[in-house]
Amino acid sequence: MRVVLRRKEQEKGGSMQLHYDTKAPRQSVNLTANSDLLRLSRSKKVNLSALLEKSMIEFLKQNELVQWREENRESFDSYNRMIETDGMLSEESGLL
Repeated sequence: MRVVLRRKEQEKGGSMQLHYDTKAPRQSVNLTANSDLLRLSRSKKVNLSALLEKSMIEFLKQNELVQWREENRESFDSYNRMIETDGMLSEESGLL
């Protein structure tokens, strides 16, 4: 049961944390972007640097989640087969 709960938390983003140096110095970069998206974003007074960082964090978190799922797929499949075959331990002991 613990594996399923952790998996659900990971899918919701609840326990998935990206580890990086939040105090690392800023670095200037040159980017190209759709000019209309840029115009619309600027009209909303968005901080493009903050938006880029937030987007990178979300991208990297999602990438880690996909990798984590793949690395643990065999364990999830094995656990799910065990539940299908034997039922949950809590059902046997009357905890549910």
